Amino acid sequence: MDNYIFEAEAKSKSEAEELTLQTLRLQPGDLKFEVVESGKSGFLGITQKKPAVVRAYVANKDIPSEKIIHGVILTILKKMGVPAEVVGMGDVDGKIYVELTSKESGLVIGKRGGTLDSLQFLVNLMVDSKTRHSRKIVLDIESYRDKRELSLVRLAKSIASSVAKTGKSKLLDSMNPFERRIVHMAIQEDDKVFTRSEGNGTFKRVRVIPAKDKHKYADADDQNSKKGLPVEDFPDSED
Repeated sequence: MDNYIFEAEAKSKSEAEELTLQTLRLQPGDLKFEVVESGKSGFLGITQKKPAVVRAYVANKDIPSEKIIHGVILTILKKMGVPAEVVGMGDVDGKIYVELTSKESGLVIGKRGGTLDSLQFLVNLMVDSKTRHSRKIVLDIESYRDKRELSLVRLAKSIASSVAKTGKSKLLDSMNPFERRIVHMAIQEDDKVFTRSEGNGTFKRVRVIPAKDKHKYADADDQNSKKGLPVEDFPDSED
């Protein structure tokens, strides 16, 4: 069964369904609903009444992908307990960019963007690849990613200058593929240094190395190639 695209709760099943349609601006025939909780009255009117909870699934295959993405994002945000809203969505360079807003944007971003990246991963996981036409969904809030890119470029150039002066390489903190690519690209034209990604998995670390040591890495790549091991390919491409 397909993933549900929205979950809503209200006093009754009908109100929860209506809330879903209003939030996503869809018609009744566009969705089919699954009742998770029917809503129960409190015992003898003393205890609090439990709300009705419904989940919405796509019934009309012609629903715009933006509506589905919107619903999935809002549902995940609610389950995370994060108060945020979608304020913009558009196709840029073959990716679907979604702009969020929140009075508590720091919670959405997390340390070094970790929470935002996790949220982005979940959204891409829950929205079927066919629905988004194989495009990656990129989430941003309060233009964090633009600010982060500027910060990384400044960091990369500062580190490159230090490495060139001292002749000693420096290893940066672990980063996701998108951030590593920014660092690689920021100093790729600097003939005094070069960069490598080190480590395994998604979150590798970038090492900035003085140009005088390039032959050492060329030798290592040649040996790995002869052994059938992967040769470092950089700058990193985004996952």
